[in-house]
Amino acid sequence: MRTGEEAAAYAQELRRIVRFLGVSSGNMQEGSLRCDVNVSVRRKGAQELGTKVEVKNLNSFSAVRSAVDFEFRRQTSLLEAGRGSEIKQETRLWDEQKMETKSMRSKEEAADYRYFREPDLPFLALRPGFADQVKAEMPKLPREARDDLLGLGLSVADASILSDDLGLFEYYTECVSSGAEPKQARNWLVGDISALLKEMKRDLDACAMRPQQLAEMCQLIDGGTISGKIAKGLLPELLEKGGSPKELVESKGLVQISDEGELDKIVAEIVESNPKQVEQYRGGKDKLFGFFVGQTMKATKGRANPKMVNDCLRRALDQ
Repeated sequence: MRTGEEAAAYAQELRRIVRFLGVSSGNMQEGSLRCDVNVSVRRKGAQELGTKVEVKNLNSFSAVRSAVDFEFRRQTSLLEAGRGSEIKQETRLWDEQKMETKSMRSKEEAADYRYFREPDLPFLALRPGFADQVKAEMPKLPREARDDLLGLGLSVADASILSDDLGLFEYYTECVSSGAEPKQARNWLVGDISALLKEMKRDLDACAMRPQQLAEMCQLIDGGTISGKIAKGLLPELLEKGGSPKELVESKGLVQISDEGELDKIVAEIVESNPKQVEQYRGGKDKLFGFFVGQTMKATKGRANPKMVNDCLRRALDQ
């Protein structure tokens, strides 16, 4: 690794792995994960790295990034000033307030680092085939999860977000397997659902809405049964109580109006009721189109198919 950014990315991937394996939460703020970094520099063209400096107990990825970058600048400036001998083999701590490392203790001899075999740990002999057996039983790891997500047509950024947590990845993939369009499922999960759960102070695995129900809601939108706006209005109840989105839509009478004849009739009434705005629109005030859309949605209590509303209004206003 050559930069603080690379070191932080490595630590983040390590956290994803322990989370996918279920061996740790990896929450740095809780102390479940801590990082030490070793930093050494060399002049351009040199084969050997310089003196190693250890920075201990970094408790955030930003601290990892900043500590490595600071140490690189500190050691480089000493070398360029001809003071390379001042770079000691030592342990340093990161000062978050001053954004710098400071010396904790010197370890100039290898013995200080306890470079010898632990006598209480015996040699471990693995039976033949054990390693292959473990490899075959390994669960899917983050890199494989990202590859799967990229195969669904998601961007690298989206794949990284959805594979950052095993629960989120499993929820998403089950939702897509149940029939949701991949990008639409991503938008709901990372957008509105994530925001609502944050307000509710709940985790995804504690919400009542299951992946199959999110897929059902996506299919209702795709099929024109409801609009995205109606779906957003249903989300809080679905997250709280679960259940079938289709049954909820029907029980509340929220089925989207997609009958062209019915919409044409509603639009005609709105156009007839607003002659002044019609004249202004036809006179060049195109922004008034939004006024007519709003009136139509108000008249249908938000149930009108948005695309069909636009089409019906264009026909009525542009004639």
